[in-house]
Amino acid sequence: MEFNIEEYLNSLPDDVGTIDVSYKDLKYLPDLSRFKNLTILCCNNNQLISLPVLNENLTHFDCSYNKITSLPVLNKNLIKLYCANNELVSLPVLNENLMELYCDENKLRSLPVLNKQLELLYCANNELTSLPVLNEKLKYCYCSNNPIYHIIRHDILNILKKNIKIWNNFRYLYYCLKYKERLWKIRERIIKKIYHPSYLYKLTEDDDLDEKLEAW
Repeated sequence: MEFNIEEYLNSLPDDVGTIDVSYKDLKYLPDLSRFKNLTILCCNNNQLISLPVLNENLTHFDCSYNKITSLPVLNKNLIKLYCANNELVSLPVLNENLMELYCDENKLRSLPVLNKQLELLYCANNELTSLPVLNEKLKYCYCSNNPIYHIIRHDILNILKKNIKIWNNFRYLYYCLKYKERLWKIRERIIKKIYHPSYLYKLTEDDDLDEKLEAW
């Protein structure tokens, strides 16, 4: 039986705190403004293209795995935002309380200014050519598979916590180190000491890099 979103929402009490309509093959999401106490909204894995205005008290919002091209304004209380695997080319201004942002697998070319409370950022598999200034509270930043040409400045890296993990396409790291000479340190445990980015300063030819990576 086909899921009727209107009937389902009409059956819910006004004070409901969680709405989960994931995996329902939805083409649209109706207005949810009557649910004043709504804090968790899951509409992931559908066929949504657009979204209604977000409720003021929403703290967790998952709209991943849809076909969404733009997000509404983020409400001030939002803490976790999952918007991965969509068709997003940009993001709205991040609200000040946001702590986790999952925006990987989109078409993002840039990111907005990161709010001061953000601790986790997933932005892999986009079209990013640069990263914004990383805030001091950021613990995890996954940005692999992006054409990032302007890598984070060493002075910005120096303010980050020790457990931050910066993942990036290794060849772009090489070019940034070879031509920009702006990255001094990357804290990645998986990179062996002899293949630490600082070692790449010694490489002068592209063939050198290919040979080292093949041996690794």
